[in-house]
Amino acid sequence: MQEENKERHIWAIAGGKGGIGKSFVTANLGIALCERGKKVVVVDADLGGANLHTLLGVPQPPLSLDDFIRRGMRNIKSILTETGIPNLHLIAGVHDILTLSNPKQGLKQKIMRHISSLDADHIIVDLGTGMSPHVFDFFLISENGIFLVTPEPTSLENIYRFIRGVFFHRWLNMTANKKIKKLIETAMDSNNSEGIKTPVDLLAQVEKVDKETGTIFKKGMSAFRPRLIINQARNRKEAELGFAVRSVCRKYFGLELGFLGHILYDHNVYLSVQRGRPFFADYPSSDVAECIRDIAVRLSDGKGLEWSLS
Repeated sequence: MQEENKERHIWAIAGGKGGIGKSFVTANLGIALCERGKKVVVVDADLGGANLHTLLGVPQPPLSLDDFIRRGMRNIKSILTETGIPNLHLIAGVHDILTLSNPKQGLKQKIMRHISSLDADHIIVDLGTGMSPHVFDFFLISENGIFLVTPEPTSLENIYRFIRGVFFHRWLNMTANKKIKKLIETAMDSNNSEGIKTPVDLLAQVEKVDKETGTIFKKGMSAFRPRLIINQARNRKEAELGFAVRSVCRKYFGLELGFLGHILYDHNVYLSVQRGRPFFADYPSSDVAECIRDIAVRLSDGKGLEWSLS
Protein backbone atom coordinates (compact mmCIF):
# COMPACT_ATOMS: atom_id res chain seq x y z
CA MET A 1 0.00 0.00 0.00
CA GLN A 2 1.31 3.46 -0.91
CA GLU A 3 2.57 5.58 1.96
CA GLU A 4 0.19 8.52 2.30
CA ASN A 5 2.70 10.66 4.20
CA LYS A 6 5.65 9.94 1.96
CA GLU A 7 7.48 13.15 1.07
CA ARG A 8 7.82 13.61 -2.66
CA HIS A 9 10.02 16.16 -4.37
CA ILE A 10 8.83 17.16 -7.83
CA TRP A 11 11.22 18.90 -10.21
CA ALA A 12 9.81 20.09 -13.54
CA ILE A 13 12.54 20.93 -16.07
CA ALA A 14 11.78 23.67 -18.60
CA GLY A 15 13.82 25.56 -21.13
CA GLY A 16 11.56 27.62 -23.37
CA LYS A 17 13.17 26.24 -26.55
CA GLY A 18 14.21 22.92 -28.04
CA GLY A 19 17.68 21.43 -28.37
CA ILE A 20 19.10 22.58 -25.04
CA GLY A 21 19.22 19.16 -23.36
CA LYS A 22 16.13 18.94 -21.14
CA SER A 23 15.62 15.23 -21.79
CA PHE A 24 19.34 14.50 -21.37
CA VAL A 25 19.44 16.29 -18.01
CA THR A 26 16.18 14.65 -16.86
CA ALA A 27 17.40 11.15 -17.67
CA ASN A 28 20.87 11.46 -16.20
CA LEU A 29 19.88 13.51 -13.16
CA GLY A 30 17.41 10.72 -12.43
CA ILE A 31 20.24 8.17 -12.64
CA ALA A 32 22.48 10.30 -10.40
CA LEU A 33 19.76 10.51 -7.74
CA CYS A 34 19.31 6.73 -7.91
CA GLU A 35 23.03 6.34 -7.29
CA ARG A 36 22.39 8.17 -4.01
CA GLY A 37 19.81 5.55 -3.03
CA LYS A 38 16.75 7.55 -4.04
CA LYS A 39 13.63 6.13 -5.64
CA VAL A 40 13.01 8.14 -8.81
CA VAL A 41 10.38 8.42 -11.53
CA VAL A 42 11.12 10.44 -14.67
CA VAL A 43 8.10 11.66 -16.62
CA ASP A 44 8.10 12.58 -20.30
CA ALA A 45 5.62 15.46 -20.42
CA ASP A 46 6.73 16.65 -23.83
CA LEU A 47 3.28 15.97 -25.22
CA GLY A 48 4.25 16.35 -28.83
CA GLY A 49 7.78 15.01 -29.13
CA ALA A 50 8.44 12.32 -26.54
CA ASN A 51 12.01 10.95 -26.57
CA LEU A 52 13.02 10.51 -22.94
CA HIS A 53 12.81 6.72 -23.28
CA THR A 54 15.52 6.77 -25.97
CA LEU A 55 18.00 8.52 -23.69
CA LEU A 56 17.39 5.83 -21.06
CA GLY A 57 18.02 3.01 -23.53
CA VAL A 58 14.36 1.89 -23.61
CA PRO A 59 13.65 1.14 -27.31
CA GLN A 60 9.85 1.04 -27.21
CA PRO A 61 7.97 1.61 -23.93
CA PRO A 62 5.08 -0.89 -23.64
CA LEU A 63 2.76 1.76 -22.20
CA SER A 64 2.64 5.56 -22.18
CA LEU A 65 0.54 8.55 -21.13
CA ASP A 66 -1.49 7.91 -24.28
CA ASP A 67 -2.58 4.52 -22.87
CA PHE A 68 -3.35 6.08 -19.49
CA ILE A 69 -5.76 8.52 -21.16
CA ARG A 70 -7.26 6.40 -23.95
CA ARG A 71 -7.84 3.30 -21.82
CA GLY A 72 -9.09 5.20 -18.80
CA MET A 73 -6.64 3.61 -16.36
CA ARG A 74 -7.43 4.38 -12.73
CA ASN A 75 -3.85 4.75 -11.55
CA ILE A 76 -0.85 6.12 -13.41
CA LYS A 77 1.30 3.45 -11.73
CA SER A 78 -0.07 1.08 -14.35
CA ILE A 79 2.09 2.68 -17.03
CA LEU A 80 5.38 2.79 -15.10
CA THR A 81 8.15 1.32 -17.26
CA GLU A 82 11.24 -0.44 -15.96
CA THR A 83 14.44 1.19 -17.22
CA GLY A 84 16.92 -1.49 -16.21
CA ILE A 85 18.44 0.98 -13.76
CA PRO A 86 17.75 0.14 -10.09
CA ASN A 87 15.10 2.40 -8.49
CA LEU A 88 14.49 4.34 -11.73
CA HIS A 89 11.11 4.13 -13.49
CA LEU A 90 9.83 5.94 -16.55
CA ILE A 91 6.45 7.30 -17.57
CA ALA A 92 6.74 7.53 -21.33
CA GLY A 93 5.24 10.40 -23.27
CA VAL A 94 2.85 10.55 -26.17
CA HIS A 95 4.29 9.71 -29.60
CA ASP A 96 1.42 10.95 -31.75
CA ILE A 97 1.63 14.75 -31.84
CA LEU A 98 -2.07 14.98 -32.70
CA THR A 99 -3.21 12.92 -29.73
CA LEU A 100 -2.38 14.95 -26.65
CA SER A 101 -0.17 17.88 -27.63
CA ASN A 102 -2.67 20.38 -26.18
CA PRO A 103 -4.80 18.59 -23.55
CA LYS A 104 -8.00 20.04 -22.13
CA GLN A 105 -7.83 21.49 -18.63
CA GLY A 106 -9.66 18.62 -16.91
CA LEU A 107 -7.44 16.03 -18.57
CA LYS A 108 -4.33 18.03 -17.74
CA GLN A 109 -5.35 18.28 -14.08
CA LYS A 110 -5.92 14.52 -13.95
CA ILE A 111 -2.43 13.83 -15.31
CA MET A 112 -0.80 16.30 -12.90
CA ARG A 113 -2.75 14.94 -9.93
CA HIS A 114 -1.66 11.38 -10.67
CA ILE A 115 1.97 12.41 -11.24
CA SER A 116 1.96 14.17 -7.86
CA SER A 117 0.75 10.99 -6.14
CA LEU A 118 3.52 8.71 -7.42
CA ASP A 119 5.40 6.71 -4.80
CA ALA A 120 8.92 8.10 -5.23
CA ASP A 121 11.48 10.25 -3.46
CA HIS A 122 11.96 12.38 -6.56
CA ILE A 123 9.76 12.89 -9.61
CA ILE A 124 11.46 14.68 -12.51
CA VAL A 125 9.17 16.00 -15.23
CA ASP A 126 10.67 16.66 -18.67
CA LEU A 127 8.59 19.44 -20.24
CA GLY A 128 7.94 20.29 -23.85
CA THR A 129 9.13 23.39 -25.64
CA GLY A 130 7.33 26.67 -26.13
CA MET A 131 5.38 29.13 -23.98
CA SER A 132 1.93 27.56 -24.03
CA PRO A 133 -0.40 27.51 -20.99
CA HIS A 134 -0.19 23.73 -20.68
CA VAL A 135 3.63 23.87 -20.46
CA PHE A 136 3.30 26.54 -17.74
CA ASP A 137 0.77 24.35 -15.88
CA PHE A 138 3.08 21.35 -15.91
CA PHE A 139 5.98 23.54 -14.77
CA LEU A 140 3.90 24.79 -11.86
CA ILE A 141 3.19 21.21 -10.71
CA SER A 142 6.53 21.78 -8.99
CA GLU A 143 6.59 24.79 -6.69
CA ASN A 144 10.31 25.08 -7.36
CA GLY A 145 10.84 23.96 -10.94
CA ILE A 146 14.15 24.02 -12.80
CA PHE A 147 15.06 26.26 -15.73
CA LEU A 148 17.67 24.85 -18.10
CA VAL A 149 19.71 27.39 -20.08
CA THR A 150 22.57 27.11 -22.56
CA PRO A 151 25.12 29.95 -22.82
CA GLU A 152 23.79 31.41 -26.06
CA PRO A 153 21.68 34.55 -26.66
CA THR A 154 18.59 32.75 -27.98
CA SER A 155 18.42 30.44 -24.97
CA LEU A 156 18.81 33.34 -22.55
CA GLU A 157 16.16 35.39 -24.33
CA ASN A 158 13.74 32.46 -24.26
CA ILE A 159 14.25 31.74 -20.59
CA TYR A 160 13.49 35.33 -19.62
CA ARG A 161 10.33 35.15 -21.73
CA PHE A 162 9.42 31.81 -20.12
CA ILE A 163 9.92 33.15 -16.59
CA ARG A 164 7.76 36.16 -17.38
CA GLY A 165 5.06 33.96 -18.92
CA VAL A 166 4.97 31.39 -16.11
CA PHE A 167 4.82 34.18 -13.52
CA PHE A 168 1.83 35.83 -15.22
CA HIS A 169 0.14 32.45 -15.73
CA ARG A 170 0.62 31.59 -12.05
CA TRP A 171 -1.01 34.84 -10.98
CA LEU A 172 -3.86 34.34 -13.44
CA ASN A 173 -4.67 31.08 -11.62
CA MET A 174 -4.45 32.73 -8.20
CA THR A 175 -7.32 35.21 -8.56
CA ALA A 176 -11.01 35.23 -9.41
CA ASN A 177 -11.13 39.03 -9.66
CA LYS A 178 -12.24 39.79 -13.24
CA LYS A 179 -10.49 43.17 -13.36
CA ILE A 180 -7.21 41.62 -12.19
CA LYS A 181 -7.56 38.76 -14.65
CA LYS A 182 -8.11 41.22 -17.49
CA LEU A 183 -5.05 43.19 -16.38
CA ILE A 184 -2.91 40.03 -16.35
CA GLU A 185 -4.19 38.99 -19.77
CA THR A 186 -3.29 42.45 -21.06
CA ALA A 187 0.20 42.12 -19.56
CA MET A 188 0.74 38.80 -21.36
CA ASP A 189 1.03 40.79 -24.58
CA SER A 190 4.57 42.16 -24.43
CA ASN A 191 3.45 45.17 -26.52
CA ASN A 192 0.53 46.01 -24.22
CA SER A 193 -0.75 49.56 -23.97
CA GLU A 194 -0.20 49.65 -20.18
CA GLY A 195 3.55 49.39 -20.61
CA ILE A 196 3.75 46.27 -18.40
CA LYS A 197 6.99 44.45 -19.16
CA THR A 198 7.84 42.53 -15.96
CA PRO A 199 6.11 40.97 -12.94
CA VAL A 200 7.28 44.00 -10.91
CA ASP A 201 5.41 46.30 -13.34
CA LEU A 202 2.31 44.11 -13.16
CA LEU A 203 2.36 43.97 -9.37
CA ALA A 204 2.38 47.77 -9.23
CA GLN A 205 -0.70 47.89 -11.46
CA VAL A 206 -2.48 45.16 -9.47
CA GLU A 207 -1.92 47.05 -6.20
CA LYS A 208 -3.65 50.09 -7.72
CA VAL A 209 -6.72 47.99 -8.53
CA ASP A 210 -6.84 45.85 -5.37
CA LYS A 211 -4.30 46.12 -2.53
CA GLU A 212 -5.38 42.84 -0.96
CA THR A 213 -4.73 40.92 -4.18
CA GLY A 214 -1.44 42.79 -4.53
CA THR A 215 -0.40 41.59 -1.08
CA ILE A 216 -1.28 37.99 -1.98
CA PHE A 217 0.72 38.25 -5.21
CA LYS A 218 3.68 39.77 -3.38
CA LYS A 219 3.73 36.86 -0.93
CA GLY A 220 3.50 34.50 -3.87
CA MET A 221 6.56 36.12 -5.43
CA SER A 222 8.67 35.44 -2.36
CA ALA A 223 7.42 31.84 -2.10
CA PHE A 224 8.07 31.04 -5.77
CA ARG A 225 11.75 30.19 -6.11
CA PRO A 226 12.63 28.12 -9.15
CA ARG A 227 16.13 26.81 -9.80
CA LEU A 228 18.56 27.22 -12.69
CA ILE A 229 21.08 24.95 -14.42
CA ILE A 230 23.54 26.13 -17.09
CA ASN A 231 24.01 23.34 -19.65
CA GLN A 232 26.79 22.85 -22.23
CA ALA A 233 29.19 25.30 -20.56
CA ARG A 234 32.56 25.37 -22.37
CA ASN A 235 34.50 27.45 -19.83
CA ARG A 236 34.28 28.97 -16.35
CA LYS A 237 32.77 32.22 -17.63
CA GLU A 238 29.87 30.34 -19.21
CA ALA A 239 29.54 28.14 -16.12
CA GLU A 240 29.11 31.25 -13.95
CA LEU A 241 26.46 32.74 -16.24
CA GLY A 242 23.85 31.58 -13.75
CA PHE A 243 24.87 34.33 -11.33
CA ALA A 244 24.13 36.98 -13.99
CA VAL A 245 20.76 35.40 -14.82
CA ARG A 246 19.92 35.32 -11.13
CA SER A 247 20.78 39.01 -10.80
CA VAL A 248 18.57 39.98 -13.76
CA CYS A 249 15.66 37.98 -12.36
CA ARG A 250 15.98 39.66 -8.98
CA LYS A 251 16.10 43.15 -10.51
CA TYR A 252 13.40 42.91 -13.17
CA PHE A 253 11.17 40.07 -11.98
CA GLY A 254 11.42 40.44 -8.22
CA LEU A 255 12.28 36.75 -8.22
CA GLU A 256 14.94 34.93 -6.21
CA LEU A 257 16.31 32.29 -8.56
CA GLY A 258 18.40 29.49 -7.09
CA PHE A 259 21.50 28.48 -9.09
CA LEU A 260 22.08 24.72 -8.91
CA GLY A 261 25.24 24.68 -11.02
CA HIS A 262 26.48 23.88 -14.51
CA ILE A 263 27.02 20.93 -16.84
CA LEU A 264 30.06 21.04 -19.10
CA TYR A 265 29.94 20.64 -22.88
CA ASP A 266 31.09 17.21 -24.09
CA HIS A 267 30.76 15.79 -27.62
CA ASN A 268 30.24 12.35 -26.06
CA VAL A 269 26.77 13.54 -24.98
CA TYR A 270 25.80 13.69 -28.66
CA LEU A 271 27.29 10.24 -29.25
CA SER A 272 25.39 8.66 -26.35
CA VAL A 273 22.12 10.15 -27.64
CA GLN A 274 22.82 8.77 -31.12
CA ARG A 275 23.47 5.33 -29.64
CA GLY A 276 20.29 5.45 -27.57
CA ARG A 277 22.12 4.69 -24.35
CA PRO A 278 22.19 6.46 -20.97
CA PHE A 279 25.22 8.73 -20.81
CA PHE A 280 26.07 7.45 -17.32
CA ALA A 281 26.32 3.90 -18.67
CA ASP A 282 29.15 4.74 -21.07
CA TYR A 283 30.83 7.70 -19.35
CA PRO A 284 30.32 7.27 -15.59
CA SER A 285 33.63 8.96 -14.69
CA SER A 286 33.38 11.91 -17.10
CA ASP A 287 33.37 15.56 -16.04
CA VAL A 288 29.77 15.83 -17.27
CA ALA A 289 28.70 12.94 -15.03
CA GLU A 290 30.44 14.60 -12.07
CA CYS A 291 28.65 17.90 -12.79
CA ILE A 292 25.30 16.09 -12.78
CA ARG A 293 26.18 14.24 -9.58
CA ASP A 294 27.00 17.59 -7.93
CA ILE A 295 23.52 18.86 -8.87
CA ALA A 296 21.96 15.64 -7.59
CA VAL A 297 23.63 16.24 -4.21
CA ARG A 298 21.96 19.67 -4.05
CA LEU A 299 18.57 18.14 -4.88
CA SER A 300 18.83 14.95 -2.86
CA ASP A 301 17.43 16.48 0.33
CA GLY A 302 14.74 18.31 -1.64
CA LYS A 303 16.01 21.77 -0.74
CA GLY A 304 17.88 22.51 -3.95
CA LEU A 305 20.97 24.08 -2.34
CA GLU A 306 22.82 26.55 -4.53
CA TRP A 307 26.14 26.25 -6.30
CA SER A 308 28.76 28.71 -5.10
CA LEU A 309 32.13 29.86 -6.39
CA SER A 310 35.18 27.95 -5.19
